[in-house]
Amino acid sequence: MNMIEYQVDVVDPKTNEERQVTVSVTPLQRARAKRSSDWMRAIQDLARPLIPAGFLPIGNRVRMLQ
Repeated sequence: MNMIEYQVDVVDPKTNEERQVTVSVTPLQRARAKRSSDWMRAIQDLARPLIPAGFLPIGNRVRMLQ
C-alpha cells in the first residue's frame, strides 16, 4: 500500500519555536480527509500523536511531500 506523506507545521506558543512534523497516511485516510469539511485539520488530527508536547498545529500549513 502506498503511503502519502504530509508535512505539518507546528508551533510552541510559549516560545514561538516552529517545527515540522511528517505524517504518513494511507490512501483511505487521505480520501476521508479530503471528504471532510476541512481536510487540513483532518491531516493535522492524524499527525497529533507525532506532535511534540507543548506544540500546536499551525492552521492551513499542511503540505503533501512528493
